[in-house]
Amino acid sequence: MNTSIENKLTKLLNIAMLWLLILTLLMLFLPLESLSPELAAKIEGKKFYLYLALIIESSLFISRGLIALTSLIFTKTHVKKTENYMLKTVSTLDFSEKALLREFVLQRRNVLELPLDEPTVNSLLDSGILTLTSNDTENENKGLFMISKEARPFITYRSIGLSRSKMDDEQISQIMQSRPGFARDTIIVKSYRGQGSLLNAKENQTQAAAKVA
Repeated sequence: MNTSIENKLTKLLNIAMLWLLILTLLMLFLPLESLSPELAAKIEGKKFYLYLALIIESSLFISRGLIALTSLIFTKTHVKKTENYMLKTVSTLDFSEKALLREFVLQRRNVLELPLDEPTVNSLLDSGILTLTSNDTENENKGLFMISKEARPFITYRSIGLSRSKMDDEQISQIMQSRPGFARDTIIVKSYRGQGSLLNAKENQTQAAAKVA
């Protein structure tokens, strides 16, 4: 059955049960003697069944409330465990993993085409920091990767060895030299936080030196 149809049926059932609960409560506790003694007498003879209906109707809403509460607690616990795991994983990134994650910042892209057989890529994929969005690329040995939703809050400039403040030439040179080998042919069109001209200059110098060699 379609999920939307199930949700609609569940909603209708909840509304119907709510009205039955309200009606049962009214018949049990409303002072009907002053309105209709005959109706009150009939209800008095059926009170056992009305109380039974009240128990069943109340049980439905209580059980749904308990399920919702359990689900909320489970979700919060799972989220907390995931956050703790990601925080620990990001704090223990090695040099090559930080260098690879910096490419998302240096290239100003949310999705990067990365080699599937690269150990660093597989390490980040196994740890849940990277997620494979597609392997439908021109090169069968590469796939499209992005930083997972769970890891994004913890991938800060500091965690991957970058600085928000202006960097000197030595710092920029170190970043350029630490770029993964498979990414060094990629020209950085725009860099982060106004460092574009310096980074582009360093990148161009690196490529020029490689061509001369």
